[in-house]
Amino acid sequence: MNKTFNLLFFIKKNKIRTNGTAPIYLRIPINGKAAEIAAKRYIAPKKWDNR
Repeated sequence: MNKTFNLLFFIKKNKIRTNGTAPIYLRIPINGKAAEIAAKRYIAPKKWDNR
């Protein structure tokens, strides 16, 4: 049985805190089903690079 998965880090810009930082999330899709996990870290959206 082959299972494929991927890791995707992203920020949630709709949950920006009062100090201007956004939470970092991790999305793990496994065979078409995705799970999101909060990394419990925050970053300024201007510093985030999607690449």
